[in-house]
Formats: sequence, structure tokens, C-alpha cells
Amino acid sequence: MNIRHDQQKHLERVIDYIEDNIQEALPLEKLAAVSTYSAFHFQRLFKRMTGETPATYVKRLRLEDAAHLLIYEPDLPVTHVAHQCGFSSLSYFTSSFREAFESSPKEWREGSYLARFPREYKDSKKSKLFSKNREAIWTPHHYNQFRWLDLSKVQIIHLPSCKTEKRHHMGSYISGIPQTWGELYHWANARDLIHQDALMLGYPKNNPYITPPEKSRYECHIELESRTAEGVNLSSFHGGKHVLYEFDEPVPYSDRGMLIECYSELYSFWLPGSGFKYLGKPVELVQVRPLPGTLKLDCRIKAIALAIEPK
Repeated sequence: MNIRHDQQKHLERVIDYIEDNIQEALPLEKLAAVSTYSAFHFQRLFKRMTGETPATYVKRLRLEDAAHLLIYEPDLPVTHVAHQCGFSSLSYFTSSFREAFESSPKEWREGSYLARFPREYKDSKKSKLFSKNREAIWTPHHYNQFRWLDLSKVQIIHLPSCKTEKRHHMGSYISGIPQTWGELYHWANARDLIHQDALMLGYPKNNPYITPPEKSRYECHIELESRTAEGVNLSSFHGGKHVLYEFDEPVPYSDRGMLIECYSELYSFWLPGSGFKYLGKPVELVQVRPLPGTLKLDCRIKAIALAIEPK
């Protein structure tokens, strides 16, 4: 069973709804209603597109959000993390977390996350047990200093809010995303909707240290002027205060390994000493340039950013 373009748009609406309402109860019937399909048909289409049932997808996103909060919000009680991520039962959250990450939430927070993450969050809480077994996790590749980020280039800026048209990509962050940019860019360009200084925004929705490549999701957004996009169902980028790191030369998507290292230092070293906390998933400022004489595009990441607010 193939997914038609119109069906994909309905399913993407559900994915957006899940992300925006992850703390709420999300039974199959509610999600099916968002999709406008019957529960049976919706579940079949959703699994075909994502490789997971709606319930499995929702649970995985909740656990991944919890894994981040346990690290980067060390003073937030585990019960609050569970509730904030949509788990009504602490015991169910704990058993589900252990099944997913082979660690209790407490053990994860105290250092077992380093079995997946390359470096320690500076403000993390470490148990005596972790300290004793640290050498079993630590490798020569782990470090506690800035190697990828030049602190003199880290900026605190205010990004403007805007309306965007978007496309979803599901799969590896290393390949495939430029094709999604191509689909979106050519759609907007054919309608004369791209203005000269339009923002091109990329959203990596998952952490590669946690989410398998085939289940990772990325969104491509192009800023459109509302008055020139009448009849288009636009998304909203809320803008606001961001920490931004701009590269000397835009980075190709194939160099995702370097980008991950930069993100890791931004989260683990810059953030805890900055006086700020992050508000959500990162955003990438993207450069999309048509290659002369072809329909191909050169897509590169100019900068990475995190929405922030004072602690």
C-alpha cells in the first residue's frame, strides 16, 4: 500500500498534533479524527509511513523527550518529568524507560546516558555508583572542553517570527534531506512565493544519539509572505531569543557528524554556564542555492540555533 501525497499531508498533520500535544492523552480515536480517516484506515496508513503504530510512535517520542529532560533539567523531579512527557503513572514511565534505555530514569540522569552520549552535561547529577564505574563508560574520545565551537562566535540573537511552508523528511539526516528541500523550493518558486531574504529553516526533530536513523524526522521550512501565499496553509515560526552559532563556511548535510559535535558542545558545555535553559528542539538556518543550468540545489547549513530563556 503506497502513501499518496494527500494522505501524507493528513498524516503529517497528525505528527504535528502529537508533537504539540505530547502531554495530553492521545488515544487512537483522537488521532484518527485529526487525520480525518477512520481509526482502522488511519492506523494502517500511519504504520506504513512511519514503520510504527500511532501508540508506539507516541510512546517513543515521550521517552525521548524524557531522556533529554532528565539530563538537561537536573533539578526537575522524575515525577514531574514523567508528567510533563505525558505519562500519568510513574511506575509505567519507569518500566517503559528501562525497557527503552536499559536504565532507570534515576540511573540515566546520574550518568548512564554516557553510554550513548559522547560527553557529560556539566550540571548533571552523578551518583557514587556512577563515579566508581566511570571508567567502564568513559573512553579516550570523551572530553570536557570546547573543540568544535569557537566561543567568540556564539551569539545571543532575536530571530523574527514568520509564516512558513514546510515539508517533512523521515530517515537519515545524512542523506535525503536535500531532496526534500528540492521539492519544497521548487513548489514555492513556481508560485513566486520566495522573497529575496526569506528564511530557510531546518528542524532536526530527533537526537541521533537516541533515535535510530530510519525513525529520525526533519522538517524543511521556507518563509513566505502571508499576503503572497493566500490559500496556503502556513506554519508558524515563533522566533524569539536564540543562541546561534554561525559557521565560517556553510556545512553540507553529509557532514552531520560535525554538526552533532557542535550541538553536543552547545548543550553540554555552553548551556550550563550561560544562565539560560533551552526551550525546545534546535533549528538550523539553511542556505539553498539553485545550481546553474540544472534543477538541482546546493543545500547547506549556515548556522545552528537553540531557543532559550533565562533559568
